[in-house]
Amino acid sequence: MKQTILATLIAAATILCTKASTSYNIRGTDYEADTLFHALIGPGTTQTSLLMKSKTGDRQMYVYYAIVDFTNPYITLHTVMGHDTYNTGETISSMGKRKSSNGNRYYLGTNGDFFVTGGTTKRGESLVGVPLGPCIADGEIYKGYTGTWFTQFALGADKTTHMGYSTFSGTVTSSTGAQAPLDGVNTDAGNDALTLYNSHYFAGTNQTGSCAEVQLLLANGQTFAVGRPVHMVVASAPSTAGDLDIPAQGYVLHGQGSTYDFINNMKQGDTVTVDLRVLVDGKELIPQEMISSFPRSLQDGKVTDTEYMLEEFGTFQPVTAMGLGDGGKKIYFLTIDGRSTKSSGARTTEIADLLRQLGASDALSFDSGGSSTFWTSALGVRNVPSDGQERADANGIFAVCTAPDDSVIASISFVDWVAKVPKYGLYKPMFYGYNKYGMLIDTNLKGVTITCPEKVGHVKDDSIFVGNGSGTAMLTAHYGELTAAIPVTIEGSIGNVHIALDSVVNDTYHPYTVEVQSSTDGLTMNADPSILSWTSSDERVVTVGHDTGVLQGVADGTAWVIGKVGDVVDSLKVIVEKPLAHVMAIDPNPDVTTWKFTQSGGKNATQQANGDGITYSYTGASSRAPKIVLTKTLRLWSLPDTVRLRINPGEASFKNVVFGLRANGQNVVYHTVTPDSVTAGKEMVLDVPTSAWTDATNMANFPVTLNSIQLNMNASTTGKQYTIEFLGFETVYSAVPAAPVAKGDLNADGQVNMTDVTTLINMILGNTAPAAAADLNADGRVNVTDVTALIAIILGTE
Repeated sequence: MKQTILATLIAAATILCTKASTSYNIRGTDYEADTLFHALIGPGTTQTSLLMKSKTGDRQMYVYYAIVDFTNPYITLHTVMGHDTYNTGETISSMGKRKSSNGNRYYLGTNGDFFVTGGTTKRGESLVGVPLGPCIADGEIYKGYTGTWFTQFALGADKTTHMGYSTFSGTVTSSTGAQAPLDGVNTDAGNDALTLYNSHYFAGTNQTGSCAEVQLLLANGQTFAVGRPVHMVVASAPSTAGDLDIPAQGYVLHGQGSTYDFINNMKQGDTVTVDLRVLVDGKELIPQEMISSFPRSLQDGKVTDTEYMLEEFGTFQPVTAMGLGDGGKKIYFLTIDGRSTKSSGARTTEIADLLRQLGASDALSFDSGGSSTFWTSALGVRNVPSDGQERADANGIFAVCTAPDDSVIASISFVDWVAKVPKYGLYKPMFYGYNKYGMLIDTNLKGVTITCPEKVGHVKDDSIFVGNGSGTAMLTAHYGELTAAIPVTIEGSIGNVHIALDSVVNDTYHPYTVEVQSSTDGLTMNADPSILSWTSSDERVVTVGHDTGVLQGVADGTAWVIGKVGDVVDSLKVIVEKPLAHVMAIDPNPDVTTWKFTQSGGKNATQQANGDGITYSYTGASSRAPKIVLTKTLRLWSLPDTVRLRINPGEASFKNVVFGLRANGQNVVYHTVTPDSVTAGKEMVLDVPTSAWTDATNMANFPVTLNSIQLNMNASTTGKQYTIEFLGFETVYSAVPAAPVAKGDLNADGQVNMTDVTTLINMILGNTAPAAAADLNADGRVNVTDVTALIAIILGTE
């Protein structure tokens, strides 16, 4: 039965939102609202995201709201204090994650009350994070007082919802039968009344002046509760010093004015009776949860004339509000982004008017500005907080699922609530998976297949919809016996098909499927290249599958691949660059005058070309951040898999090397390589895989360039001479096998000559690591006898 109800809710949500846009009139301004997102996110709870644009064109708002069916037996509401303390801020996402447990899943939440942003207590404890209004969490009173400025949302122990002004009042009866009025908990003390402080408060009462205070502990068998008398024992002699310590599991009772003597006449060991009552709009309530803020912007279906804004930031702000509807059977959470060019923000009267049109009868606006946060457990923070990140708030209000944890998928839905596909577009939908209670437990459900009527298109590989038809029909998903459906509409015509890129680089080793797209009305999707017929302008350079659009480079050069469908003809420039070897020099025989060298921590630097590398010499000098930077923009050949630097640092010591690299049409990125160790006088190889800094599978990222190499140095010895050998700036191509190395070619330059003797001697002396290939006489050692064997190879007398 529960599965049937859940499926019906999902289907109803889909049908409800098949309309592309809805009109609203918010406080006299007409808006067109496009639904960007709509899905079930928890038991009886839908979340919707809107883009609202005023018809005059001067306002735009991103809106995020959720509607909770509070009749669902598995839903309750909880207030959460930052880190469960009186004065510590915490982000809403952190609160929700921290409080969640098996059978108690916090799945939806927003920020709550305004809070203190500066100051300390008399003991130096921070006041930052103290909520301004009354607050109760899980039946525990964190702050309670009577006032008319803040409005409270309260949840009774019987799950009844209330919104209005709360009154905290009661009496304390002494052991002699004397009574005094009690009018607050964990708040600044009032004259002629008692104030109670519990262990959620600061270390002491933070009250001074003419006052009397005593510590209280619960009598045996007693628990503190609202709405009934609670017996307590006086645990200390009265103190008139103020700021009395609050016991870890106890209370302090504070009196001043006419209640001074009431406290001062108590004796340690006396029993007192505390009777605290809470009323909301005059009706007594035993509150389980309470959160405050202002203003009460919607009351009995009418937007109130109260208004709140932060004038220093302008008229409109990011805003968050909570609403009640249908006699408390529906709970609304709503946030509007602001302080950005994308979303203007709103007034509190505007968010109230929108809530009214969504079905709420009463609403309370919460803290605004950078505090405004709308969070879901499955999808994260949905809005864009104006601080650029979540702000730590005093408290939050959360919808909580009390059903047992269950990982079995009982219902599915499309992530998209409706699909629009340009003609010939490829659409691969994603899916949500729900358990039998309606909790969203999988946001990327795998193993789902789709079907569709032939009139709109066909399905490729069971999971990709090809929009080669026309009109609108239902796209159906299948997961075992579970199904879901959304409407799919084909838009545009064949004239919207085009090749995505202007040009690509190919290396003759990697086939490339030409990326084709279809666009209409700002909507662009990949399209199946097989819908076009393909030809090459020069098959000596590049070939292409006539029916597949898969091209293959043949030889160095430039050619064009042409695709045609109907009257549409488009072309792609193909630059074929075949790697000549497994490893290629980036700048063969470099001209050092074309390189720029900068250094801190050295002077009198000289540079000299050395083969395919550069010898860099300098005199050590002091510097706070020593470094050597080599700069030259070098377009890398073909499709390199790795950029490589071979270096012998000599006696210079460096921490790491930073490569400045740029993908085609993008900004330079900096990739740092930190070697495990640097050994003086020994060659080392530093590799940067292309895939480590860009998407190497995307042909649009090629060609790539090397722009700079920066060595971040350790301190040098002032006046000492240093020489660094940049032995090679190279690219590596995995598709090209390394050529077999001739016996004796120890420096891998393709020749066996006296340079290999030098390499061998360096290995024997320990300047470079010995290689197995250096054991030329196969005696298991690398020593001078191998020099004799190498000379024999060079002379041809071996």
